[in-house]
Amino acid sequence: MAELNKLLILEEAVILNLAGNPNFVQEFPFLNGVINSAAATKPGCGRCGRPAAKRINALNSVKQSFLTMSPEKKQRLKQLLNSEKVRVRLLSGGKVLEYTF
Repeated sequence: MAELNKLLILEEAVILNLAGNPNFVQEFPFLNGVINSAAATKPGCGRCGRPAAKRINALNSVKQSFLTMSPEKKQRLKQLLNSEKVRVRLLSGGKVLEYTF
């Protein structure tokens, strides 16, 4: 059996990979459609930042869903990710908040 990871950070790339895996989408339905909403944003000119804000909001929504899961679902997530702990960094009010479970 593979050794457990000590800590896994749920960042954008990890979330998009999970959303692309049908097993994770079945286990965590809120991942359904996150690829379309996060990846479909076209890069803008860089001045307004609206496309980036849409992507960040979509990912923050998924991160929030991970945080509000029941303890049993969090344990299942850690089991599926082969990790002892999972950390979620969430942008809220211009600040980055970290949660570890």
